[in-house]
Amino acid sequence: MTTPPRDPMLELLSADGPDPDHAEALMLYGRLVGTWDITNRYRFAEGRWRTAVGEWRFGWALGGRVVQDVLHCPEFHDRFPGTTLRLYDVTTGLWRITWISPKLPSYFAQTGRPDGAGGMIQEGTDAEGRRSRWTFTDVTPVSFHWQGFSAAPGGEFELFQEMHATRR
Repeated sequence: MTTPPRDPMLELLSADGPDPDHAEALMLYGRLVGTWDITNRYRFAEGRWRTAVGEWRFGWALGGRVVQDVLHCPEFHDRFPGTTLRLYDVTTGLWRITWISPKLPSYFAQTGRPDGAGGMIQEGTDAEGRRSRWTFTDVTPVSFHWQGFSAAPGGEFELFQEMHATRR
């Protein structure tokens, strides 16, 4: 059996590592590059929580200025396939973040930064205008904890999803 040729678009999209001109700043999210096994706990609209296992892959993209991820959780696959693009903005020192899930459809636009405790915090809005906050905490070379919060305008943040990740 012959291996099909690599897709030319994917060759242009992927990068071997961070842009050397900004490598240190890019490692805020770049340290996540690789494959992670996850336990994903998600609260559905009716308030019921469900837990599933899956994987979360992070990689360098677009000249090493973007960290892109794909989250795959087979039990939620029909409901939650999606990808996140995290672009380091060299003019502001912040991260411009977009998450999309075409099947839902769903969209988040956020700004990310260090949280001051070794993790990251991302804040913004979803497609319906609800405020969002995503956090990466307890980040080590082999594990991290991710939490997703949402809030109605003027409301308090409520946890809707959390994942524990272990590097494969």
